[in-house]
Amino acid sequence: MGATHPSVHCRMGARMGATHPSVHRKDVNGRSQPGLSTNEVPQEPAQVLLSPTPMGRPLRRQAPGQYYLITSRCHQARFFLRPDTKLNLAVLEWLTRAQHQFPKLRILAACVLSNHLHLVVHDRKGQLAAWASYFLGNLARAVNQLRGRTGACFERRYSAEPILDDEALVDRLVYTVTNPVAAGLCSRTDQWPGVVLFARGSRQEGIPVSWTDRDQERRERARARCRGEAPPGREAFRVESNLVIDPLLTERGGSGDARLIVGIEAREAKLANERRQAGLRPLGASRILSQSWHAAPRQPKRGPRPLCHAAAPALRAAFRQAFRAFADLYREASTRLREGVSIAFPDWSFPPGGALVRPALADGA
Repeated sequence: MGATHPSVHCRMGARMGATHPSVHRKDVNGRSQPGLSTNEVPQEPAQVLLSPTPMGRPLRRQAPGQYYLITSRCHQARFFLRPDTKLNLAVLEWLTRAQHQFPKLRILAACVLSNHLHLVVHDRKGQLAAWASYFLGNLARAVNQLRGRTGACFERRYSAEPILDDEALVDRLVYTVTNPVAAGLCSRTDQWPGVVLFARGSRQEGIPVSWTDRDQERRERARARCRGEAPPGREAFRVESNLVIDPLLTERGGSGDARLIVGIEAREAKLANERRQAGLRPLGASRILSQSWHAAPRQPKRGPRPLCHAAAPALRAAFRQAFRAFADLYREASTRLREGVSIAFPDWSFPPGGALVRPALADGA
């Protein structure tokens, strides 16, 4: 892996090592599941709805054009994602490969802590579920291989909270980037030994990423054995690519990178002041790296999952109202389905055991 672009902040550890085998279409715990279409379907942006319901999981509506704060937590809050060279490489590899599979889903920020991760993304084509299944499923498989374990890596389905306005977008980006500082792990974001990604400038920035294509390597080595030939070297299967991080752009089309940098510095200063007043010191990189991945916090933080993020009260109210209408339609369709009556589920919803429902106009576009 090469050096990072100077205008992209990326903490990835000191050196880069071997990467992991190629795997495809896994769920968040590394188990195989049917492939999902990556077709890009143009559609005007529409509000995406997410809310707790009496159902087992939050009801989702995945329309295109939405920004999200994504969170995924490790099983039992254990430190499966504790930063080290190979773990950091695995995160970057699968973020990059997921970006190749779903190029219309843009990444604005990412932060990987020892027992959870956050991302801020822009889902332009309604591909969030397929992207998350690919990225988190393959990352779970890679983490289990690194840790020499089996079983669940992430405790439940990822959380995807819609971000509805510019102020909330800046706030969630700052929250994501400064998460290690807020957790008392380091004094500044650039001291975190794990992966932290965000664009400092007003243009897309690329981070060089490389990995070994293990699938191709196995095929070529098997073919060489059958022919009685010497197998090719591992370098023949290296893949060089770039992970693209999008800048913050406001709805008015202007750059918001200055607001982001100011927000990060302000929150770091505020958190530092709070630590001084409380007489606390950050844990520090050396102690973080020495932690066992088997360990977990004594009291993991748990909080309610917000419906959405918006600075304007009117937006939040409209969001709740729209969700209620969507939930009513979904529950009616679910009830009729249990009665054996065939009925269409709402657009951009996920029927029980089914794929995303796209509007007929979008399917024909």
